[in-house]
Amino acid sequence: MLSLTKKAEYALIAMYHLARGEAEAVWSARDISIRHGVPLPLLMNVLKTLHHAGLVRSTRGARGGYTLDRPSGSISLAEIIEAVEGPVALVECVGEAAEQGGCDLTETCPIRAPIARIHARLRQVLADVSLADVAYDEGLVELNTPRKTSKVLAR
Repeated sequence: MLSLTKKAEYALIAMYHLARGEAEAVWSARDISIRHGVPLPLLMNVLKTLHHAGLVRSTRGARGGYTLDRPSGSISLAEIIEAVEGPVALVECVGEAAEQGGCDLTETCPIRAPIARIHARLRQVLADVSLADVAYDEGLVELNTPRKTSKVLAR
């Protein structure tokens, strides 16, 4: 079954919290942890990774914490997930995983092409959904048509 890891879930929760916060507000890892019930040590590691990926800004000191490094509409779910997990890959023979050797059946596998198409669509969906779409979800995001900007459609 396809599922997000806890690390990816915590990254999405933290980014959601930062996106929903007041502009330029600085949030401590402790505040986010308490608010969402995420274990603090794991959240701190995730925030550090997001910082190194250039998705969040870190401020040190007594009033320090985290803020988004870019507007939430310019950060995709794919960027967030890949920052903490690496490239999205359904199987070893597609995407960036294929460049690292793939699997033993790569040459003869009858399902490689269909799985590669599914992988590409999944990756594109994650790239098309912005953090703003998630943070300010007022309906369903239109995923069937390409879009130039982040749009949220009413239900």
